[in-house]
Amino acid sequence: MSRVFVDTSALLTLLDRADPRHVAARTCFFELADADLVTHGYVVAEALAVARRRFGVDGAIALIDDLLPAIDVLVVEPAAHAAAMSRYRDSLPSGTSFVDQVSLEFMTREAVDTAFVFDADFTTVGIHVIP
Repeated sequence: MSRVFVDTSALLTLLDRADPRHVAARTCFFELADADLVTHGYVVAEALAVARRRFGVDGAIALIDDLLPAIDVLVVEPAAHAAAMSRYRDSLPSGTSFVDQVSLEFMTREAVDTAFVFDADFTTVGIHVIP
């Protein structure tokens, strides 16, 4: 496994010690120490907003200081944004979020086929998910 996409759901599970999946998330994150972890700015923005709301300032700081330095945050190109917007519009009224649509488009364009994620939307489209 060379490149692994990191989703908002994984980042939030890593921060939430009360989540029953927290230990599995931590174990997976440590096992991925040698992998090329990637995400995009939309995931960072979503994760920061939710972390601050759920866990307060300390949660946002933990995300910024402890988790994000291990992940390469790549840019979503305008064409990928437009394609994701189209996918999102076409998928309405499903529950798939816009950020997930961006992530799926991003993974396709970056040729990433594995995701560290706790979100069922990724498994339904054939992405290999871990843990």
